[in-house]
Amino acid sequence: MNTNEGRVYFALDGDDFEPDEVTKFLGIEPTSIRRKGSKIAGKIPKMSSWELSTNNIVNDHIDIFEMSTKIIDKLKAKKDLILQAKERFNVLPRFEVVLRFSMNKEHSTPAIGFEVETIGFLGEIGALVDIDTYKH
Repeated sequence: MNTNEGRVYFALDGDDFEPDEVTKFLGIEPTSIRRKGSKIAGKIPKMSSWELSTNNIVNDHIDIFEMSTKIIDKLKAKKDLILQAKERFNVLPRFEVVLRFSMNKEHSTPAIGFEVETIGFLGEIGALVDIDTYKH
């Protein structure tokens, strides 16, 4: 591929919970869910997951600041429910950035960073941040 690609998502991960119950509890439709032990695209997840994701962006310019803010803006009003969900469903919040870098020297690398408000929110809910990068 000759350009950059990326997405940002928020997940609640746990060993044994029903993602549909989290959806009802939070009042937010997830982008995707996974159930522990169910076969998805030939893989069997080791844990269940509830995810809210941006679209996958394919462009020379990928702005993680902007993409992160879009996800956090959808979650801010649900902060107390997310904290309650951690206890009720025994889930851990995770904020994930997935980037595939173009090897074309004419393309800039994605801008990776987070606004103060994003960092504050993730800290308040006790989320871990994971950034996965790949070359293609």
